Amino acid sequence: MTTPTSLTLIGYLGKDRETRKTRERTYTKTVHNKVIDGDEEAEVRVPSRSYLKLSLAAHERTPQGPVTRWHDLVLWRPDRQALMARKGDHVQVTGHFEDYQLETADGDTLCRRHFVVESFRFLRLKVRFEAA
Repeated sequence: MTTPTSLTLIGYLGKDRETRKTRERTYTKTVHNKVIDGDEEAEVRVPSRSYLKLSLAAHERTPQGPVTRWHDLVLWRPDRQALMARKGDHVQVTGHFEDYQLETADGDTLCRRHFVVESFRFLRLKVRFEAA
């Protein structure tokens, strides 16, 4: 298995952060038991994990002119900075792209891509005034 190439994206957050959870899963696994010298089935429970989801608008210069590309960001272990992120913040993220597939209710398969963030930092923080 190859290690993903680390990339850096700079852009503006397109919407406020969302905290989500993965589904808890249970599956059956066959393991060899040395005591009885045979195979046994064991039930394995995978607990749910929470993650942070953000959207980033990154601007690129192309020969045809400037292009804006939107990226879905996923932060598995968000730090304190990422938990303060809001729409419009100018940020720099480092991580890698990850492709995955979803199955719709109709049985169709959708291919998606998101950017898994390894480091997150603000480049320019918007000044926010809270109403008293």
